[in-house]
Amino acid sequence: MKPFAFLAARPSFAAGIRRDEFAAIKRDGRLADSDIVYLSLEDRPQIDVGDYAGFIVSGSQYGFGDHGAAKTTEQIVTEEVLFAVVEEVLAEDLPFLGLCYGHQAIALALGGTLTTDYGEELSTISVNLTDDGRADPIFSLLPDSFPAIVGHEDAIGLVPANTAVLASSALCPVQAIRYGDNVYGVQFHPEIDAVSVGLRLDYYGDVYFAAEEVDRVRAQTTSHDYSACAALIGAFVERYRR
Repeated sequence: MKPFAFLAARPSFAAGIRRDEFAAIKRDGRLADSDIVYLSLEDRPQIDVGDYAGFIVSGSQYGFGDHGAAKTTEQIVTEEVLFAVVEEVLAEDLPFLGLCYGHQAIALALGGTLTTDYGEELSTISVNLTDDGRADPIFSLLPDSFPAIVGHEDAIGLVPANTAVLASSALCPVQAIRYGDNVYGVQFHPEIDAVSVGLRLDYYGDVYFAAEEVDRVRAQTTSHDYSACAALIGAFVERYRR
């Protein structure tokens, strides 16, 4: 069996979160150590797309709206390597699941746009399947509506041509997309559960929230069952194991 590739787009200084999200992918995808390869994009790995059963791209603190001096060398390298992989994935319609940052990369590579109009603070929201989502071979395995963690400033504004919108939420109309038969992106985070969101709040909660707000966000996000959302990872892996 070919292994899956996990592309870590998060900066290496967020090592604890990197480890947590990789562990979640392995757990929810029921992947053994030999079934998945960890690749740090900022290290400029050499990636032959034919070596892998599919790709899963993490979220990131980076934003595609950053410009000029706002981008570190590591961010520039991360974007270069990611877009090189995405270009090949799109051309060959290879299995791909982009989480938040990876989701936005698909849209940009296809000529779509991002906007700040649909940003969502770190919170739990209800993700709702569209008709296309209910007909999709992966998303049809999920409930019509399920809780998920979100946290993003940018979101897809202009949906690229020939791209199906599979899910939406009250504040963000494009929560999931599919291009071709095998390229998926989600704005929400199926890899984050009630424990993982606590880790993120410990790590950078005071960056995004006033101190008195962190407890409110923690209470709102750690009181839900995210198993239906996490099932997306397992469904993706099972479809493309080979």
